[in-house]
Amino acid sequence: MRSPFRKLPRAAQGTPQVEAQALAPLGTASPLPRPSRNAGSFRGGMSGYRVPGVATTEDAAQERALIQSRSADLASNDWAASSAVNAITTNAVGGGLRPQSKLNWRRLGISKQAARDLQDQIERVWEDWTPTADVRGMLHFEDMQHLGLRTLLRQGELLHLPVMPDDPLRPIRLAVQAVQPARLMTPSDKRFTPAIRDGVEYGPAGTPAAYWIATPDPSSLGCYVSPATLTSRDFTRVPAKIGHRPGVFHLFRHTEDEQERGVPIFSPGMNLFRHLSDSLDNELISQVITSSLTMFVELDESNSFLPDYVQRRKRNPEEKPRYYQTVESGTIMYGNANEKPHLLESSTPSPNFEQFCRFVLRSMAASVDMPYEVIAKDFSQTNYSSARAAMLEAWKVFTLYRQWIVGHYCQPIYQMVIEEAWLRGTLKLPAGAPDFYDAPRLYASALWIGPPRGYVDPVKEVAAICKELDYRLKTRSEAIAERGRDFDGVMDETEAEEERMAELPSNQKQQQQVNADA
Repeated sequence: MRSPFRKLPRAAQGTPQVEAQALAPLGTASPLPRPSRNAGSFRGGMSGYRVPGVATTEDAAQERALIQSRSADLASNDWAASSAVNAITTNAVGGGLRPQSKLNWRRLGISKQAARDLQDQIERVWEDWTPTADVRGMLHFEDMQHLGLRTLLRQGELLHLPVMPDDPLRPIRLAVQAVQPARLMTPSDKRFTPAIRDGVEYGPAGTPAAYWIATPDPSSLGCYVSPATLTSRDFTRVPAKIGHRPGVFHLFRHTEDEQERGVPIFSPGMNLFRHLSDSLDNELISQVITSSLTMFVELDESNSFLPDYVQRRKRNPEEKPRYYQTVESGTIMYGNANEKPHLLESSTPSPNFEQFCRFVLRSMAASVDMPYEVIAKDFSQTNYSSARAAMLEAWKVFTLYRQWIVGHYCQPIYQMVIEEAWLRGTLKLPAGAPDFYDAPRLYASALWIGPPRGYVDPVKEVAAICKELDYRLKTRSEAIAERGRDFDGVMDETEAEEERMAELPSNQKQQQQVNADA
């Protein structure tokens, strides 16, 4: 068989080369026929599928504001939406995430004991600050985490400001102010400023440079203020960064490239939540009417006079008679001549109504990335395996939210508190340790502990944890943190209990007996 390669002429040979005759470029030709895809056509089921046009920046802001107001209404008035918010918030944050200082003594160049002493100092500073975290003095920092996550779920974003109130009695001046995200908007006289979009001012690189927060005159409070009437003098421009510290915590889950504002979790399935709520309301009203034993009394045509018990309800001869009578057990309606009662019955709900509601609820739960059992609080149709699978799937979401709020909110504030404590001299670094600004992340290293997961079958799952510890797949600190406890606290309590148990007379006699037998 002839080789598809041939050598170049000797005069052209510098280094050994070959030319592929079979790979010579081909001339252009008409493209081969290809199958047409329905997804790119307007035929069949796709005939009415027309994607909305691209919205302008102002239209997008109005659309987002409407979505946020609808979502807040759902979370306040719809039981399923409220259940979703409560489930995620309770399990991801619960009563608040607490830091356990974990210093890398090797990287800091200090001894183990010095690191433990410094960890105790840091945790005491944090414990003293958390009750004063809210600038209004009404919430602890744990409460602000809970409030921030609820706002994030309801309205798609969290807006908190780190401020420094002038209060000499505060151990740490830093405080946090929770701001309604609806106050973040573009002033009416800045609408055509390209750098300001939906209340956020951007720098040349596209990073947020400042935030415009509506702060109208206090005299206008208590009455409706149209955003279109607010100019830049009714706003406070808050820088995104003040030195190396954040000036604004504007947090939301990015689901699109170059996203500027947050979108509530109810946005994809909002019509499901709304329509199911309306359907249940209508069915409930129907059941109430049916259960009231409503009757219609028909009168024979030969009788042109109304009964006395209806005539007596007239206040004067000129007043038209009322053709209904309300009694305690229900309602009776009257028509013409001689009474003939007709019981009004309802054929709703249909036999498959419960199954239909369950299907819609599953769709609603999927739209917020949660299992049906968690949203509906219904485990009647599950066994151990399906219940455990549902909880594991739910905890993936809870853990995601927990890690996200720790990394973007809790940890930066934790570092700011430690920094201020060190600047004020409250926190003393050990001898030989680097300056705080040389290793700020090392000094702020911590393990954040949240509410425990809970177990479907405690015996099986605790046995699995023990095996993980035996094979060193998990540390005791991680195992204890999963139960919402602090490793150092558990060890201290265990040691104190053992010492106390040893002091009991019964244990002392038992030990004496063991010594005597030995």
